[in-house]
Amino acid sequence: MCEFLNTSLNGNLIKCTRSENFQLSYKNLTFSLTPFELESFKTYLSKIDASYWEKEYENSIYEKKIPIPTLQTNLMLLIDRYELYELLDLLNLKKGKIYLDVEDIKYPLILN
Repeated sequence: MCEFLNTSLNGNLIKCTRSENFQLSYKNLTFSLTPFELESFKTYLSKIDASYWEKEYENSIYEKKIPIPTLQTNLMLLIDRYELYELLDLLNLKKGKIYLDVEDIKYPLILN
C-alpha cells in the first residue's frame, strides 16, 4: 500500500507503508529512496545556490544550469531555477509563497 504525500504539476512523492521507503517521481525521473536518502536529498537541495550556478554556467550551451551530481560518474542531472523550486515544494522544504521577479519570467513581451 502506498500513500501520496505531496503532488505538484510535474511530480509526486509517495511513501510505501510496508517498506517505509519513498518514491519521488519528477518529470521523466523516478527515485526510490530510503528515509535517510530522502533526508540527504532534501538537505542537498536546500543548500543549492541557484544564482551561483546560473552565473557559473552562464555561457553553457545547455538551458538548464543547476547540476545535481549522482554516484554514477557519467551521469549528472541538470535542472533550472523553477524546477529546483518545484522540487523543494514537492519535498515540503519551502514554506509559504514564492514570488517571481520580473527577470524570472521568460516570455517575449509584444506591445500591440
